Amino acid sequence: MLHIEYAESDYKGTRIDIQPGNVSEIPGLKDIVNHNLIIENPARTFARKMKNGGYEGWGEEDLATEAEVANVISDLWDSEPGMNAIMLLSRALQTVVNLTQTNDIKKRIRI
Repeated sequence: MLHIEYAESDYKGTRIDIQPGNVSEIPGLKDIVNHNLIIENPARTFARKMKNGGYEGWGEEDLATEAEVANVISDLWDSEPGMNAIMLLSRALQTVVNLTQTNDIKKRIRI
């Protein structure tokens, strides 16, 4: 059985601890996480698609919305061209926690 635990840490604010049910699975899991689950920064994907004419026929408003979404999401990558899925998940969870705390504070002081 695989156990995944999310927690805060000093490095980038969060960490994910993965504990396989069998110790012999560790090298394989490490390889999968480090090499096979890399997700490209959406800002790079958008730029490449734009350069290759992938948005031909799109209206200006739709294209601007697509660019804005790509830029907002790309903040999770912290200027990295790609990131493994586990670290990306960790950063996304921390962002949700931060936003929730910010919204709770705003409610308390009635902003």
